[in-house]
Formats: sequence, C-alpha cells, structure tokens
Amino acid sequence: MATIHHDETRSRSFSNFLTFYFDNRHNKTGTVFKKLTATTKKGSFLPSLIYNPDRYTNMKHVLKLYPVLLKTYWQIVIEYRGSMIMWMLSNIMPLIMLVIWTSLAKSNPIGHYNSAEFVRYYLALLLIRQLVTVWVVWDLDREIRLGELSHKLLKPLNPIHYHVAFNLADKIFRLLTLVPIIFAISLTSPKLHFSSSPITIFCFPVSLALAWSIRFISQYCIGLFSFWISHSIAINEAFYAGLLMLGGVIAPLDLFPPETTPLIKVLPFRYMLSLPVEILLGQIGKSELPEALAIQSLWLAVFLFLYCLLWNKGLRKYSAVGA
Repeated sequence: MATIHHDETRSRSFSNFLTFYFDNRHNKTGTVFKKLTATTKKGSFLPSLIYNPDRYTNMKHVLKLYPVLLKTYWQIVIEYRGSMIMWMLSNIMPLIMLVIWTSLAKSNPIGHYNSAEFVRYYLALLLIRQLVTVWVVWDLDREIRLGELSHKLLKPLNPIHYHVAFNLADKIFRLLTLVPIIFAISLTSPKLHFSSSPITIFCFPVSLALAWSIRFISQYCIGLFSFWISHSIAINEAFYAGLLMLGGVIAPLDLFPPETTPLIKVLPFRYMLSLPVEILLGQIGKSELPEALAIQSLWLAVFLFLYCLLWNKGLRKYSAVGA
C-alpha cells in the first residue's frame, strides 16, 4: 500500500500544479474560452448548473473545439516538460518487479518466462502503463469538494472534455519521449522484439485506446463519488491495488493459477493494462482476440453508462458556497 500511496501522491501533486497553472494563465485561458464561446451556436448554451444533454448535441461541433484545448494544454506540458519527465521516471513499479522476477528466473525459467522474456514483458508494460496513466480522479475530487466545478459548469462544454484534452496532450508528450527510446532498445537487443503481424498492427492501437478510455472513465466515475462522500480518493486507492495485482504489474497474468483465469477474464483490470501488452508481445491467440476486445469494449460501455448516471444524479445534489 506504500507504493500505491507514493505513485498516486505524485500524480495528485503534479496534476494540482498544472491545473493551478492553467487556471491562472488568464491570457491563454481567456483566449481559449473566447474561441469556445465564439464557436458555440446561438442558443446552444444554457447557463444552468444542471447539465443539459441538449448542449452540443452535434458531435462534430464538439470535436471542432478539441484543437483549441489540445493546443493550450500542449503548451503547458511543453513548458513544464522537465517536471513531466521526472513524473514519468517516478513510475518505477514495473522496474522493481522486473528486478525481482529476473533474479528469480536466473537459475530456472518461471513458466515460459526466462530472464529475457521478463525483460521483454516489463519493457512493454512500462510503455503501456505510461500511455494509459490518468490522474483525473484527483482533479475531479478537488473541484467538487472545493466548489471549483461551478465555473466549469458555466462554460459551453461538458467539463469532462477539458480533462480529456489535458490527458491527450500528456499522452502525445509521453509517446514522443518513450517510443524512440524503447524502439532503440529493441533494435540493439534482438531478443526484445515485439510482434509485427498484421493483426497486432491493427488490434494493438485499438486495444490501447480502449484501455486508456476504460482507465479514464473509471477514474472519472470514482471522482464523481465526491458528490456524496468527502474522500473518493480512498476508493481509487483500492481500485488501483486491484489494477496492480490483476492488471499484470505484480506478475504476468499467465503465471497466475489456472483457477483464477475466469475471474481475471471478467474483471476490468486486465483490459486497462495487460491486454495491450499481450497483443504487443503476441501472447494472445487469434481465436481469443475477438472475445478479449469484445469484453474490453463492454467494460467501456459499462463505465460510460455509470458515468452518465453518476454525473446527472450528482449534479442535482451539487452545491458550492460562494461559487
């Protein structure tokens, strides 16, 4: 649990810092919201604290706003790229587990994993984990408890889009930073190759996008519990513990006892992290892949439904003093 607290505390402090910076960049944010308001069609914005589902019913109209948000958040990420890199380096749990498993596999392989296979697995896990990392629960918990959500509710866009854009800008930076490094390592070490089959090339980005979406929406749902409880972060820590254990961080999932396989297949944790790793390494069979992607899509649908339910019910309960 100490590791959980360490990783999540870093996520919270860094996200709070960037959010504080963004909220106080009057020139940049003012320009952004002027553009957002100018892009809004007349009559499409209702300044009500209760979210109106008719707001931005045209998805194309919503997507037109994303370049503005992405550009703004990208400038913030680039300006604080040193802090971003330090935060990325602090996410060392896969490296700790790599050292443990490679030392255990020196004398005899564990399952079908020898030392080289463990290096290959945890290198892929390190990349995927960086690309699906989210921190939205910390921001949302703070915004609801302190009343900071109120001014976002008066903007012409559902607040979730601001968090999505912030996370996407962060992922672009991580891709540009990590992919060249891992690609160079795989070229210098032939044993560390990744699968390059057509199925992998097609299914891997799909599964990765679904994994990030599940992780983001599930954290957002946990953050929305702040409408009813004072510390939703405690729920997130328990959820994060499940991800460490059943998401493939503590050990590859195929090393778990066979009796746990049905449970692993139905819980969401595999589909937040391990499944993209399995596809990238070519560890999942062609016959199993459609079922796995279907379950992954189903979990995304479940969390989206839960989000809609919590969001609409929570806003009817929400009140903020002095907002």
